Amino acid sequence: MKDGLRFVDSDMHIMEPPDLFERYLDPKFKHRVRVPIGGDGKPKRATSAQIVIDGLAGTGDADMQQHRKRARAGATQSTQPLSGSRLADTGRLDFAIQRGYDPEAQVMGMELEGVDIAVLYPTNGLSLLARNDMDPELSLAICQAYNNWISEFCRYSPDRLKFVAMLPMHDVHVACRELVRGVRELGAVGSFIRPNMMNGHYWHSNYWDPLYTVHEDLNVTWGFHEGTGAHYSYHNVLYGENRFYRHVASHWIEMQQALIAMIIGGVFEFHPKLRVGFLEAQNSWVPGLLSRIEWDYPQYRDTHAPYLSMTPREYFRRNCWAAVEGSEPEIEATAGLIGADRMCISTDYPHFDSNFPHVAENLLKNVEREIAAQIFMGGAHLYGFDDTHFAKADAAARR
Repeated sequence: MKDGLRFVDSDMHIMEPPDLFERYLDPKFKHRVRVPIGGDGKPKRATSAQIVIDGLAGTGDADMQQHRKRARAGATQSTQPLSGSRLADTGRLDFAIQRGYDPEAQVMGMELEGVDIAVLYPTNGLSLLARNDMDPELSLAICQAYNNWISEFCRYSPDRLKFVAMLPMHDVHVACRELVRGVRELGAVGSFIRPNMMNGHYWHSNYWDPLYTVHEDLNVTWGFHEGTGAHYSYHNVLYGENRFYRHVASHWIEMQQALIAMIIGGVFEFHPKLRVGFLEAQNSWVPGLLSRIEWDYPQYRDTHAPYLSMTPREYFRRNCWAAVEGSEPEIEATAGLIGADRMCISTDYPHFDSNFPHVAENLLKNVEREIAAQIFMGGAHLYGFDDTHFAKADAAARR
């Protein structure tokens, strides 16, 4: 708990171990995935940009930028891979680094923030599959390796550590099968999906209907999470190596495009039980976007979307949650427009742009306690956690 309030971290991250693929990837695919090694011949911690899949480097925090643009000369004292971050030189993550970002460190981070239950998302895994026309079987093998590892990671404290499955989105039917396996065999509470269009199929396409249906049937969450710099994203074409541009644009605009498609395209009309989280993109863009859709609603609904039976705000309030990170100045105003009960919160631990371990206290400083309580609990509603889950989490915390 944080200050007596229940707190679900809707989007906490892990740091994948350097030898994840060495230990968990199907041997017949290992020659197609190359990771950096150290002088000892063992895999070393790397960004996704340094992991080569079928001869193509991934994308990530160090992607595309040919020359690091330092703000000042001299070596940083930071233990973080990127300089100039909110966590640089603070020492806030030394406890996790010393433990190799293991499950014990994950729970320690939760204790520092007052988190009851955390839903874990990948780090390198945000970007490894961000490419069109990938071999679906290789995509599946990478997802299975990650999902098998993260499920074992969460067994350290299964009532407090939850995870979403990474899905091989290069083939919708393969993705459906991996979601079923992830939920029924491994214990996943939902899926991680980038908001970018994949292989030309945008989110209003009938192509994705089987995957929407499986999410509904399993009663699990669809978690949209951008990762910046997808090989197939138009933002790469627009902004090239300037990550500042791409980070700002991708985290908002890709999410906006996904929400537009799912509302206007009828995804929520035809899949009314689907729960969707828009994560790590703040949420002050939501009320303005809903207003824009509603502005055009009278002109276009009958001719272009006659299947819609509700207003955009009604769809959002039934199907959607959007995350904040605690310190945004627009939180209270946004809560007044879309409802604090449709908001959730992410610590973004242990990423370089996180405010960890001050995320929860920042929220309490920024908004009234009643609003903060709803936002802290937003992740519980997004992922379907109830009092039984919290009772088990409390017992685990006491142990």
